Amino acid sequence: MTDMLNATYYQSLGLGDILDKVLNGQRLSFDDGMALFSCPDLTAVAALALHRRCQLHGDKTFYVVNRQVNYTNICVNGCRFCAFRRDEGKDGAFVLSHEDILARIDDALTHCPGLDELHIVGGCHPHLRLAWFEELFAKVRQKAPNLPIKAFTPVEIAHFAKLEAISSLDVLKRLKAQGLVMMPGGGAEIFDEELRAQLCPQKADSATWLRISGEAHSLGITTNCTMLFGHLESTAMRVDHLLRLRAQQDASGGFTCFIPLPFLQKNNQIVLPKERRGPVNALDQLRTIAVSRLLLDNIAHIKAYWIMLGVKLAQTALWYGADDLDGTIEEEHIGHMAGARSAQSLSLQELETMIRASGFRPVRRNATFHRVDEDEQTEPQTRFVPAHSPFQEDSEVVQAAQAAQASQRLSRAQAETLYYRASLETLAHLAHGVRKQKHAQPIVTYVGDRNINYSNVCVCGCRFCAFFKAPGDPKGYVITREEMRQKIEETLKLGGTQILLQGGHHPDLPLEWYEDLLRWMHETWPGLHIHAFSPPEIAYWSQKFGLSVAEIISRLKACGLASIPGGGAEILHNAVRAQVSPNKCSADTWLDVMRTAHQLGMRTTATMMFGHEEQPSHRLDHLFALRDLQDETHGFTAFIPWTFQPEHTRITVQTLPAPAYLRLLAISRLVLDNFDNIQASWVTMGPEIGQCALFYGANDYGSLMIEENVVAAAGVSYHMDRSQIHAVIRAAGYTPTQRTMDYRPVDPQPLV
Repeated sequence: MTDMLNATYYQSLGLGDILDKVLNGQRLSFDDGMALFSCPDLTAVAALALHRRCQLHGDKTFYVVNRQVNYTNICVNGCRFCAFRRDEGKDGAFVLSHEDILARIDDALTHCPGLDELHIVGGCHPHLRLAWFEELFAKVRQKAPNLPIKAFTPVEIAHFAKLEAISSLDVLKRLKAQGLVMMPGGGAEIFDEELRAQLCPQKADSATWLRISGEAHSLGITTNCTMLFGHLESTAMRVDHLLRLRAQQDASGGFTCFIPLPFLQKNNQIVLPKERRGPVNALDQLRTIAVSRLLLDNIAHIKAYWIMLGVKLAQTALWYGADDLDGTIEEEHIGHMAGARSAQSLSLQELETMIRASGFRPVRRNATFHRVDEDEQTEPQTRFVPAHSPFQEDSEVVQAAQAAQASQRLSRAQAETLYYRASLETLAHLAHGVRKQKHAQPIVTYVGDRNINYSNVCVCGCRFCAFFKAPGDPKGYVITREEMRQKIEETLKLGGTQILLQGGHHPDLPLEWYEDLLRWMHETWPGLHIHAFSPPEIAYWSQKFGLSVAEIISRLKACGLASIPGGGAEILHNAVRAQVSPNKCSADTWLDVMRTAHQLGMRTTATMMFGHEEQPSHRLDHLFALRDLQDETHGFTAFIPWTFQPEHTRITVQTLPAPAYLRLLAISRLVLDNFDNIQASWVTMGPEIGQCALFYGANDYGSLMIEENVVAAAGVSYHMDRSQIHAVIRAAGYTPTQRTMDYRPVDPQPLV
């Protein structure tokens, strides 16, 4: 057990008894669940959930090759939260015929390397009789005798019973006789009866849902169970819901998996309270998954449903107690119509890569959670740190962690030990602890700026860049003054205070062009902070114009340049740079430009683009090079790591998963002990993982980024306005504060 993850620390959080219970395998109470939901340190809760997950499943993560079929969206229930349902005869209403469904199954059997689950679910149609489904199941069994059929929520079973005027038990017996082996567990929503009456008054009530689940279990039909959360329910309602599932499992024992379903806010009739509107609260989703794992001690599996969570958050959820990702899926409607931004499907290879790269072993299963690959011939190939409990670190990890907690400077060997071997939650604890030491006030900062790319013409031709155009390319451009004026004026109207100005290595623009541009900007908008020109640009001009780096920076500074961004660092290792950007300045030159800027009294930032052709050791080389220069000059205001986005580039790699980003962020906070500020990169990772980063060492949410073109050219595009940034930060428990480049607070126009 690390020095941060001990009884004293958990007692300080009010979780001392809960720690004892978790480590000794004892059952948690309602009050324990409430305490876990209110704990201010999310990483402490995550560590407990990860411990229990590893006890149950080690480093295994389960998935299924499946096909989902929504047979109809016509439904008599009219639930207020549902974006999928339509009234019969209205636009968009549909019913699939048997032939339609069988054609989808044929397609899945053809294109999937072994289909392990058919998932059939839809609305409660007023006229589709039970015989229609019995006939369908018979046709499915004739086509694919060994294909497990998972179908119908308890709500649908209750509907069939009413429609046929028979008992729900008889409905289940008839469906089992035709091949039903599993039920998906939807329709639970929240069990609180008063709230359920508000959300879905015509749907089967909580007692009926639980009773039918128990009846299915008595017949040997296993089921999943769910909870729709994040709408109008209270924390107490969530805990009560989980404990009622646990009680039912004690009684009937047939739940195989629990699936927490985050409420998505589009196309529904629910008016959320103000504090729950806006961007999805990723931390609430992860906490709910973690608490579910801890309370549901008798349900084997917790699912991170990637359709609803998105791939990045689902990967992260594996470190918060989840052990299953669902499956390949295809043509999913219910979640997407409610606002899910994920893909419609993933391939078998994509799922396995997603699991391995997150630190887990992929294990294929079928609908009833029986393993398909008994020999586990899917040994990870690209795993970085195998998942393990943070309470079972080896002695060298414990020693390095204790050094970090004691504010001792990490050696290279200690950094390697933590980065290569520590549990992600151990790193999170340590990094969050250092962040709190440096920034005791509950504040998260951000800058209001716009990234204006003055030109995309560049002679470098870096293999990782999807933005540049070679000289002479008809799509190349140089910005006009009028375009620049419009962009700056809009930025100021939106509360921005800074312009980030960067471009390619243009072979034809004279130094005077840049000087005139800066002078015009500074004179026209004297209060505007101009944060411009990365070290590679300055080094290129030094070579091109025959001037020293100091002369270039001094001339630009005299015209209004206020600070220099840390772009172009990529990985500060010359062998890596020779592979990915052979025509760009060396690592030594990048550092020398920054050194010179600092000596001239100019502050700068530092960056790292990782996840392309470098090795993990090269990332540590980068961090230690920055730490050494900061010791010498103290000129860096912040460090910003972000993951390489491979689309439309000449480098073919898998995009690094969110846990790999969070791991690098955490080790950055620990190694860079002389950097006050670490920025989250929501522009590349998305708002949800950007929010998570605030518990992995980051104290800054980066930039308003009114405009961004370089990352967008690589196929990644996230947008947030100032109110959304504030909402995300507040949901994480912090006060949003707009700042300048050198971290002085500013008072922009109030939010409308």
